[in-house]
Amino acid sequence: MRIVLVDDHELFRIGVRETLAAAPDFICVGEAANARAAFAVVDATSPDLVLMDITLPGMDGVIATREIRRRSTRTRVLIMSAHDLTRDVVDALDAGASGYLLKSEGPDTLLAALRTVGRGETHLAQALAARLAAFRASQSASDALGTLSEREREVFRLAAECLPAREIARELCIARKTADTHLNRIHRKLGSRNLAELASLAARLGMSHSGLTRHQVTGAEPTAPAGREQPKP
Repeated sequence: MRIVLVDDHELFRIGVRETLAAAPDFICVGEAANARAAFAVVDATSPDLVLMDITLPGMDGVIATREIRRRSTRTRVLIMSAHDLTRDVVDALDAGASGYLLKSEGPDTLLAALRTVGRGETHLAQALAARLAAFRASQSASDALGTLSEREREVFRLAAECLPAREIARELCIARKTADTHLNRIHRKLGSRNLAELASLAARLGMSHSGLTRHQVTGAEPTAPAGREQPKP
């Protein structure tokens, strides 16, 4: 596999180059310390893969990845960074990168990642995979939330506090059957099956107290809504 290294730290490039030289299936065909130099090297060598830092002087690795993929769709890009921010990972993958590796990982992991990307698959550092999955799920849920009507949003907020349909109906002054209808539509739109899943979804979106009811969160006894008398003991 023919590889171009793009990193502004020469000592790091030397270390990676030596790692590649010890593996018979890799050859380093060029190096660059910034994105613009990388474009020239890629154009001249047509590598199979570019191993690139996300933090580069002038133009960052995300923008550079997008440009390299535009210039050569057959050339894959593997980001190797010291930063493990979820947003960086998302931006890199959305720009066309085939993976994201952390510089804190060892040479064996690097070679395995290169081979994975070389096969046309995606490699993510183990520490990032779960966070990325959670982020994608939250983004998908947020998009689905936009399909709810105003009334369905009101029902969703109450359902996220684990209130049953009868209490939702009481809170919103609607019929129990109407509350059930709204809940069924919400489940269908959001892909949830019960109140617990709605509460979990709301928690991921920062809309509730991790699925606890308001009474469980405050530790207070339930109180009647404003303007409504407490039932006699």
